[in-house]
Amino acid sequence: PLPPSSNPMLSRHSCLYFVLSLTQAVAFAVHTTGVLSSSLSQSTSLRPFTSSIVSPSSSQLQLRPWGLRTPTHRNRPGPLMTSLSGGGGDCTAVFVYVSCKPGTEDAFKAASFENAKNSVQEEGIARFDCVQNLDDPTKFVLVEVYKNADAPAKHKETPHYAVWRDTVADMMAEPRQAVKYSNLFPATSAGWDVPAALAKGGPDGSKADLLAVHVFVHVKEGTEAAFVEASLNNAMNSVKEAGIARFDVLQNQAEPRKFMLLEVYRNPDAPAEHKKTAHYNTWRESVQDMMAEDRSALKYSNCFPAADENWQMANL
Repeated sequence: PLPPSSNPMLSRHSCLYFVLSLTQAVAFAVHTTGVLSSSLSQSTSLRPFTSSIVSPSSSQLQLRPWGLRTPTHRNRPGPLMTSLSGGGGDCTAVFVYVSCKPGTEDAFKAASFENAKNSVQEEGIARFDCVQNLDDPTKFVLVEVYKNADAPAKHKETPHYAVWRDTVADMMAEPRQAVKYSNLFPATSAGWDVPAALAKGGPDGSKADLLAVHVFVHVKEGTEAAFVEASLNNAMNSVKEAGIARFDVLQNQAEPRKFMLLEVYRNPDAPAEHKKTAHYNTWRESVQDMMAEDRSALKYSNCFPAADENWQMANL
């Protein structure tokens, strides 16, 4: 302790200064604690869950709850992107799952071919693929890739969509279901666009028997970024293989832990050849501990486009 001052006035002033300083310090501490507590409370607030209705199985599409949820932090990013793919994805890929009545498959394909051929001529549409399930021919998927937010609504205003909708209405065995994805690879619409000739109404070309494999992936929480990085590296090398026409990477918009690898092979041997490559095996080993559940896949044949050259990533 300091010795008492011999000057009573100085001693009073010192005590008064000490009391005022201590009061200010306590007030500052209380204010700081309140701000910090408020910030922590806001940063941990949770948002409600939502749900989805589509979940593919190993042999055919089945509908069940997937427990899809929105991000739980106000600053959490949407679908993950990385510079490895050349920049953020600018498209929305809508997968429309169709179940036809037995006996209507050929009529559905014919109507969908005409609709798709006209749809790829729309300014806001990059692709409009139609594929048929190899295990169950009554099941189809329309892969509609839109370049902007207004394109889906504008598509539904077109005469060709209205004709298709009315034509296939009585062919439906159950209501159509849709799942939305964001494109990770290719990252821009240039990598998704059909060739210019097809987009201008040119002929599709001769039919090629392609194999489209939709691989469904569900990763553990916190591994999304690592999975994207590994998958982009694998995809960029896979499209260089002679037997592969496309190798797309997409992320579910409703549930960022769910991904799809859309692999289009030119011949029956191409999938096995792909699994012999160094880039595939590096990917497989890199992601094996990220899996929340076993990967599943559905196999399809191409209806539209028919020609091989209208599938490949010419603009990538």
